[in-house]
Formats: sequence, C-alpha cells, structure tokens
Amino acid sequence: MKRSKLSGMIGAVVALALGAGVLTASLNSCATLNALAGLSRIQFKVGDVQNVQLAGISIANKHSVSDFSVMDGINLAAAFASGRFPLTFTLNVDARNPNAPASSSFVNALSVTNFPWTLLLNGQQTISGNIGAPVGVPAGGMTTVIPLQVSLDLKQFFANQGYDQLLQLALALSGQGGSSQVQLLAQPTMSAMGLSLTYPGQLTIVNTEFRS
Repeated sequence: MKRSKLSGMIGAVVALALGAGVLTASLNSCATLNALAGLSRIQFKVGDVQNVQLAGISIANKHSVSDFSVMDGINLAAAFASGRFPLTFTLNVDARNPNAPASSSFVNALSVTNFPWTLLLNGQQTISGNIGAPVGVPAGGMTTVIPLQVSLDLKQFFANQGYDQLLQLALALSGQGGSSQVQLLAQPTMSAMGLSLTYPGQLTIVNTEFRS
C-alpha cells in the first residue's frame, strides 16, 4: 500500500482499530491523531539474503552445479530422492522510520511489536512466521534490520519441479540480487508509549523500494 493512500485512510484506520481492539490509547486530542499518523509512516523493504543452505549444504559463493564437490553433489541428490529438499536462509527486512527526530516526540521510540509474515519465493506462497521480540526503529530515516529465519521444504511447495530446477532456485536466491526472488506479505503492528497501530491490510514488501 502506498504511503499517500495510507495517509488518506487514517480516519478509516482509527475506526477499524477501535472496532478491532488494536488501538491502545485515548483518541481525544489532535496530538494523539498526529501520533497515529507518525506510526503509519514506518516503511519496509526486503533487504539481502544470507546463510543459504540446501539440505544442510552451504550455497554461499556457488553459481552452478560444477561449484559443488562430488560429495556435496551426492548428498544433494540423495536428499532430493528422499522426498525432502530443505532450504534455510536468513532474510533481512529493512525498516525505516522517516519521522524527523524530536526530543519531545514519541515516534523516536517507535517499535515494530508484531510482524506476521508470509513468504513468497519465486512467486509461490510458502511458509508464514513472526518476529520473536519487538524491534526498535529510531526516527531520522536510518535503516533497522529485522532478520527473519526461514526454513522450508522446497519439494512441499514446488512438487512439480525437478532436481535441477530446485537447485537453480537455491543458487539464484544465494547469488547477487537473490532478494529479487523473495516477497513478503506482512501486517505489522507499530507501538510507542502505550499507543499501537496495526496496518488495516497486508503490505506486499519487495526488494526494489521501501513501502508503507
């Protein structure tokens, strides 16, 4: 959802939040409404992908089948033949709080307290998860990294693809620009000093731009 569209829906967001019980502060002042607008400005982008492993074998610095040792090749083929092809990696999500720093502004202390996400890998919807603890996002436009630990079975979600296709998918994910293989659907909750706001719908988070 574009930031301009979200800003134009603040009134609707407030009404929805009240009905859903996600707003935890009095809404009887302009200051509180301005605070809500500040919460709504946080932005997200898919960052980089790290520590990619396929069937327990590191894919780092590998670009083709020929980059694997003979033993790694045997183990990968055996894992695929077993009916499971587990892929693990760290997906870093960049969060940015563009609110201007101010000594009296509560948005300086803004945190992402809930971040339910669903991973799309190469356009295919796969697993879901959440963060384990709140992540602070200071004002001023600096980027805070939210690391997500991802673990899924490629054969579960790409059952119609063969060994070579799934290996190439893992290699592309680990390679330069690998984050382009990934999108996230997420519905974050931002909180600060007793005030919380949950996005009214899912954001589609990509690697090409910050979105809010």
